[in-house]
Amino acid sequence: MVNVRQLDIAKKLNISRVTVSKALRDHPDISPAMKKKIIAIARQMGYVPNQIARQLNSRRTFTIGIVIPDLENSFFSYIADSMIDYATEHNYHVILTVSREKSDIERKNIENLIGMRVDGLLVCLSQETTDSQVFKTVKKMKIPLVFFDRAFENMKFSRVIFNDNLGATNSLNLILQEGYSKIANFAGYSNTNIGRERTEGYIETLSKNKIPIRKEWTLESGFELKDGYESFKKLNRSGDLPEVIFTVNDRVALGAYKAAKEAGLRIPEDIGIFGFGFNEITDFFDPQLTVINQDPRKMGFQAIKLLISEIEKETKPGQSIIYIEEEFLWKNSVKRKVKK
Repeated sequence: MVNVRQLDIAKKLNISRVTVSKALRDHPDISPAMKKKIIAIARQMGYVPNQIARQLNSRRTFTIGIVIPDLENSFFSYIADSMIDYATEHNYHVILTVSREKSDIERKNIENLIGMRVDGLLVCLSQETTDSQVFKTVKKMKIPLVFFDRAFENMKFSRVIFNDNLGATNSLNLILQEGYSKIANFAGYSNTNIGRERTEGYIETLSKNKIPIRKEWTLESGFELKDGYESFKKLNRSGDLPEVIFTVNDRVALGAYKAAKEAGLRIPEDIGIFGFGFNEITDFFDPQLTVINQDPRKMGFQAIKLLISEIEKETKPGQSIIYIEEEFLWKNSVKRKVKK
């Protein structure tokens, strides 16, 4: 099999190799008509780009490493999908790794990606992660890294996050305006920024409204279905149920749904449930979940766009914080008391 070179394409079209090279890299110097012509001939001749030569010339691999906590969680699947789309459009390859919410797997994933000489990293921390040593290595090696959703806030890396404290505060104020005052919190781990900020929003809002904070109504655990399920069972065993439960995410809410129904309780007639999530998923809940809507596609798009900008030195690494907007959507899992 004979490898087709850029020079062969140039001879076929009677143009320079530089013109062919620029056209195949979508360089603005080449007209759209000429690019189309060159690409068509290249495909016809069976040209395959020499990635090794490209990497040697640029000293880059055009590869981005992604670390997500859980691929089974559709929230992260949507994020990864939008990242891959954007990377492909901008001629980058993606290596996707999953930590399975384990800090040791996360560390190994990052070390392997460094060994593969990725140009940059996109990381959402596992719920276990407290040790930042591997990220200090990333910083020392000057590899651009952008945290998304869950982040180390005291490290000089850019991050793309939701304003969770504000999202919690705004939604809880709307719940209180309906006349509710007995609200429990199924919280995520406080060692994560999202678990901590959502609980802080809960505490601040109730305190400002002079509602006592009941420690037994704040149940801290993880971000999975089983955490919501077990938290509800524990709360129900106490015999002192709140009017409404505020959950750290929609998976925890779904676990609470299951436990509530097993206990013979109706949602929202006997107890209301609302929390953070993505409405394209929560609309399938029965009843539909009242949700602080977070769009994972926007988060994925903004995170990889920022990272590529840092890789290509258009943006200074480690200087950016991007907040993704949230929207409170009142659905059917919390009963309206105040007539509008």
